[in-house]
Amino acid sequence: MKLTSKLQYKRSEKGEFHDIAERSLDETIALILNYPWDTERSLASVELTCPSVTIEHPSGTYLKIGPYFSGKYSLYYLNSKKRIYLKPATTLEEACEWVKTYFEQKGELKGFENYGFTLNPAKHFITNPFVYQVNTAASFRLLNFFLIMIGTVVFMSFLKYLDHPDEFKLSTLIYVLFFSTLIYSPVFYLYFNYLDADRNNYLQISKGHDDFTFGTLSTQKTYSKQNIASIISYGAHYRRSLWGECEVFIITFNNGEQIKFTSLLK
Repeated sequence: MKLTSKLQYKRSEKGEFHDIAERSLDETIALILNYPWDTERSLASVELTCPSVTIEHPSGTYLKIGPYFSGKYSLYYLNSKKRIYLKPATTLEEACEWVKTYFEQKGELKGFENYGFTLNPAKHFITNPFVYQVNTAASFRLLNFFLIMIGTVVFMSFLKYLDHPDEFKLSTLIYVLFFSTLIYSPVFYLYFNYLDADRNNYLQISKGHDDFTFGTLSTQKTYSKQNIASIISYGAHYRRSLWGECEVFIITFNNGEQIKFTSLLK
């Protein structure tokens, strides 16, 4: 029987994994024993995303071995209901015994303590592809301030209407909505320009991998971060700007090649 196992390092993001492959029990134990624990656990935090080896079972459960206090090891178990449990292991050999049990008991473990509440804990175990394309989430991120502002105005107007229907004036609401849209019009202009530029673009990039992929939905090319000569970002880089989320990125490589994309792929 083989189960998928994968690695995380100190530089890894939440959901970012390396060396993903199906491995037998012996191969998985060898992967754990050969992991660079001494260097990776140095200054590493004891948390769910950490230098670790994660094993996943087809039933939807996960077992992650990471660093713990005083030179010990953490075993994080995510069950099929996406609840996390924890058990410290004194030695790496003890942790490997639990890995053996995990294989033998078809991804089911008992004897672990409740880890406590964690928002969306599965994100620390499930592999994130880190693919960025133009979609609803990207559009909302760029326009969220305007949408929240308009929603607040409409909601407050509705409350006023319920409280004092005789004093409510629809013309006032239309006036406020019109001028709110007018003030925000530069962002709409940039948004539709960004949409035209990045509609068919594709970006796959994460912090811990040295390579990343950029191109169109049909054709992509892999680039090395080591070959980047410069990264230039054009935009309003201050927090309270109405168009603070509007940015254009230009990456120039050592050979002179450039790629350009907007914050719709951020």
